[in-house]
Amino acid sequence: MNTPYEQHVEYPSRKRMAWLTAGAALFVCAGFFLIFDQSFKPGSSIISSVIGLTSILFFGICFCYSLIKMIRKEPSFVIHEQGFIDSSSYTSGGEVAWKDIEHIFMYELMGQKMIGVKLRDENAFLERQNGMKRKLMTANSNMVDATISIAQSSISLPLDQLYLMMMSHWRHARDSRG
Repeated sequence: MNTPYEQHVEYPSRKRMAWLTAGAALFVCAGFFLIFDQSFKPGSSIISSVIGLTSILFFGICFCYSLIKMIRKEPSFVIHEQGFIDSSSYTSGGEVAWKDIEHIFMYELMGQKMIGVKLRDENAFLERQNGMKRKLMTANSNMVDATISIAQSSISLPLDQLYLMMMSHWRHARDSRG
């Protein structure tokens, strides 16, 4: 296990990112099918077109994001002495100092284990985020009381191990301060 002064770098799992990319591509194809399929009853084609367009837009963005994450060789998560840098998802927190953290905890949402990070001054942190990202982070914070959530899907290290590593670094930083 890392000592509090060692930096730990996590890269996205290429296998998981490939599955996410393929899944998003399938939903984009399904969206096109809904738009251009003429076998629906008259009147239902408007509903299927709206659903198809929504699917294409949402999963098209997901496809592009996961494809870029899969191709780039950038870390998705870095732990260092001063804090951590989260770039594991679109709603990632960026750089966060250990001194700004109020609480770190594990939780499960819709069957997926996640690490939640509650910040001392959540409003100041959210003000630094762009519009859509801020709204998504606020919604997440209202659901699980975590300003930042880290999912297993973008990290290759098992989430339990990452959690223990984060807790060790955070406690060490907290004990060093006071």
